[in-house]
Amino acid sequence: MCGIFGVIGKTNANELLEISQILKHRGPDDEGFCSIPNVKHFCGPDTVRSLLFPKISGDLDGAFGYRRLSIIDLSVKSHQPMEKDGYVVVFNGEIYNFASIREELEGLGHQFNSSGDTEVLLTSYIQWGERCVDHFNGMWAFSIWDPKRRIVFSSRDRFGIKPFLYFHDDRYFAFASEQKALLKFSKVSNNPDLEDAKRYLIWGMQNFSENCMFKEIKRLLPSHNLVFNVDTGELKTYEYWNIHPNTEKSVYDEKQGQMYFQKFREIFTDAVRLRLISDVKVGTALSGGIDSSSIVYTVRELMKKQSVPSIGDIQYTFSAVYGNYVADESKWIDIVAKETAVKSLKVVPDHEDLASRLEALAYVHDEPFDSTSTYAQYRVMNLVRESGVTVTLDGQGGDEIAGGYPLYMPMMILENFPNKTFFSEIKNLKKANSSFGLFLRTIGTRYVNDVAQRRYFKEISKGLFNHTNQFIPYGGRSKAEFSHMNLRAWSDIREELVDLLKTADRNSMAFSIESRFPYLDYRLVEFAMSVPSAYKIHQGWTKYLSRRSFEGLINDKVLWRKDKLGFPTPQKAWFEMGFSDFAMNYISNSKFLKCLDVNVNGVFSHKLLWRLVNLAAWAKAFEMD
Repeated sequence: MCGIFGVIGKTNANELLEISQILKHRGPDDEGFCSIPNVKHFCGPDTVRSLLFPKISGDLDGAFGYRRLSIIDLSVKSHQPMEKDGYVVVFNGEIYNFASIREELEGLGHQFNSSGDTEVLLTSYIQWGERCVDHFNGMWAFSIWDPKRRIVFSSRDRFGIKPFLYFHDDRYFAFASEQKALLKFSKVSNNPDLEDAKRYLIWGMQNFSENCMFKEIKRLLPSHNLVFNVDTGELKTYEYWNIHPNTEKSVYDEKQGQMYFQKFREIFTDAVRLRLISDVKVGTALSGGIDSSSIVYTVRELMKKQSVPSIGDIQYTFSAVYGNYVADESKWIDIVAKETAVKSLKVVPDHEDLASRLEALAYVHDEPFDSTSTYAQYRVMNLVRESGVTVTLDGQGGDEIAGGYPLYMPMMILENFPNKTFFSEIKNLKKANSSFGLFLRTIGTRYVNDVAQRRYFKEISKGLFNHTNQFIPYGGRSKAEFSHMNLRAWSDIREELVDLLKTADRNSMAFSIESRFPYLDYRLVEFAMSVPSAYKIHQGWTKYLSRRSFEGLINDKVLWRKDKLGFPTPQKAWFEMGFSDFAMNYISNSKFLKCLDVNVNGVFSHKLLWRLVNLAAWAKAFEMD
């Protein structure tokens, strides 16, 4: 895990050193620089002292830069930028199956100088070219200088766990792990995209889009590669991986279900095992739901079979709790912690602390975010850092792949109409935290989605702005995908989940923590998306695939609970307790919101008021106010 950055175009040592310092939180253990295309390595003030490279200085025609958080192979042999046979790489992330790939490459005649995954990644490119990514099970964002083709080849992992931001103008190309770093390159300005700012206020953040809140910066999308030709300045991106979910109608069959449940459990267990490979300590973020609990219980089972060096003698878990608020999940967290004998550490986020950190959080995240849950996760990661743990396992992705959201219930019923279970499933809506009203709205939205979007936009914008706005559509597909539960789940993975993964990256890396996601092992996602929806929601139970897969592993009270809240905060209560007054005062002084012609004296829901205050804080943090 680290921070990467680079530029093909005129740059200088002072610019590169400033960017390196901005990304230091992503990699406090080492830094490195390498000129491109004329390869020469340099050191900076934070470079490991045993590496005797010359100090970076003067002007350069291009360079790669790197900040290291040491996770696997702690020696200087895994220093980056790493060069091999004239190829140079900067790599952020982990390739969990690097050991098996290395064996394959050794069989093809390649030799290795290090024991980590970076050299395996670079050698994979040398052997297989751009299709090297097909071999990887992991999370990544990387750039490789290819001296033979005179290109920069970049890639982002299948789900967008690791970030890759870039700027391109003719023959000038720059990239970085975070927008705040990219903004320090001489050609990149902090001009905001005002249309995107309005879209955020209406629809929330859209990290699945190429466009960012900064007008000149682009995202490399998940499952995409990028090729930049140094000589011509041509840049192209393309998708290297996709899934076609199972959309066949299916009636639940117990014998077939048993096969699905067993396979799901097998792949998941191996996904957790791979993500425990680390030369530093690993812990788990525990919310009290099935997804995070399944990780904790699986780690315990693996510890019973053999020593897990990255865990040690006792597993650490980290949770946010809220006392007497409805959002508090302490009851469930304590059940899991007691039964698995973990060291359970908890933090209590509060609205006063949130107010004091508002602009700092906006700076950490580079763009506004949708809810105060992001702040709670930030506090959890601070707790992780204080404990001495460097890597966490997290349950993101479990709801999407196993049918965990209430909206999936009416969609599953509709797609299987008119089979014999239709009316019995209608009766089971309540069991899934769903409702008949939601069922009817789902039917309506499925057939009149454009009308529904326009009506929602009109209702929100008329009280939000002082003027009439032209319709700004939701930028993605998920809100229009009602044809099949698995298709909607895949759209959610491609859109809603990407936003959660972005906030997870920024929150964890703010404290030099690496977050890993077993549910996003691509083997598990491919398998889950091949399972018919009838095995994901059954007899009114959402997430039936997970519940049955983990029978005998997770405590039944946790496994079959009906009231899981996601990862909430008592946001509404916080606003009622005084944060609303703070927020209204804050937005009334925002020049940026006035530039958007926002009605800063309006009456807003706590969700919309949060977006307004968060957008105002972002503008102030990046000196646009």
